[in-house]
Amino acid sequence: MRWRFRDIKQMAPDLTADPETQRGTTVICHTLPSAVNTKMNYSRFLTRTSKNRQPSLIRELTNLLSTASPELVFMAGGLPNPQMFPFQAASVTLTDGRTLSIHPKLMTDCLQYGATPGYPALVKQLKELTQKIHAPPCWENSDLIVTAGSQDGLCKALEMMVNTGDYVVTQEPCYTGTLAILNPYKPRYLAVQGDHEGMKPEALKAVLSCWQPQDVRDAEENVPKVLYINPNACNPTGVSFTEERRWEIYKIASEYNLIILEDDPYYFVQFGDMKVLVSELLKLWGMEDFFKHTHKVQDFYHKQRDAMLKAADTHLKGLCEWSVPTGGMFLWLKVSGVYDTWDMILERALTKNVILVPGKAFMCDTSAPSQYMRAAFSVVTPEAMDKGLSSLAELIREEIARQE
Repeated sequence: MRWRFRDIKQMAPDLTADPETQRGTTVICHTLPSAVNTKMNYSRFLTRTSKNRQPSLIRELTNLLSTASPELVFMAGGLPNPQMFPFQAASVTLTDGRTLSIHPKLMTDCLQYGATPGYPALVKQLKELTQKIHAPPCWENSDLIVTAGSQDGLCKALEMMVNTGDYVVTQEPCYTGTLAILNPYKPRYLAVQGDHEGMKPEALKAVLSCWQPQDVRDAEENVPKVLYINPNACNPTGVSFTEERRWEIYKIASEYNLIILEDDPYYFVQFGDMKVLVSELLKLWGMEDFFKHTHKVQDFYHKQRDAMLKAADTHLKGLCEWSVPTGGMFLWLKVSGVYDTWDMILERALTKNVILVPGKAFMCDTSAPSQYMRAAFSVVTPEAMDKGLSSLAELIREEIARQE
């Protein structure tokens, strides 16, 4: 699970959800001592299409299988017969030498249709992990689903909340995958600029200044309702929101009754797609070994980041500006002497045997020029980083001369 709906830890207002308005939606309960107690109508965030959706009866009946008696004669769904499954068992060797075994019953669970929220054992483990890490208020009244990666989760969430032509509040630069999901809806972007501490609260207030909070809170059309943020090791800038910024942004969102869609892929280790295997791995490791693994991963990417910064300092000083990434896998570069990096990267960079992502791909308005570009340091060796940024520096100097 790489993304999640969640309140920003311990920062939410005191809202009591009305069960009649919550049916079929994610309920998020919040607490902030100074807030005024009120009822939260989550239905206002749903699109017209989403409001018309009803659960599939077959899926609801299939969900019963996770808790049903072994004696139940289930003839409600077209489940594939396990006798026809080609795989019976599996054994996976971990990097520490231990073996993870998937016995026949687990293999059947892996290959068989399951509950809509995800493999029940994994859902339970992820709920416990979320409780331990974030301790979200009212977590016992909230729910969690496992998706097939962050893009799948983002697509489902945005499809649920965004109508064609809706206002969408987002930080800029914005993760290009999110823009790819949103752009077919032809949204009216309210782009909020940031700095080395994340989204600027004053910039958020500025883009919302066209509306009075009281005119926005309960309206369902022609007002901003969704605030998309990428708060930890933001892609592409690598910036993490400070605690103070999170408080300020949440207060503004509460004032305007914006739902926050938090895309946080770099907080946890990225897991693969085979859900049963992940669940069994968590059982084998337990919390302590899980955190040992995450610390090992963090240390690796920390060293990768430092190597990238060293190469940038050697070859790009005076040509580019950058902030030190607080996490993630990217260095966000501003090329001081180049008006737009698009053609430089996409048409000429390959001649130097180096490739990055031009900054325009992360902007809400892709017709505007951008001086930025993103360099990924996740899989590149320090030696390759040095060579690549040396070639990039040569490319930039040629581009500056071309523009003169």
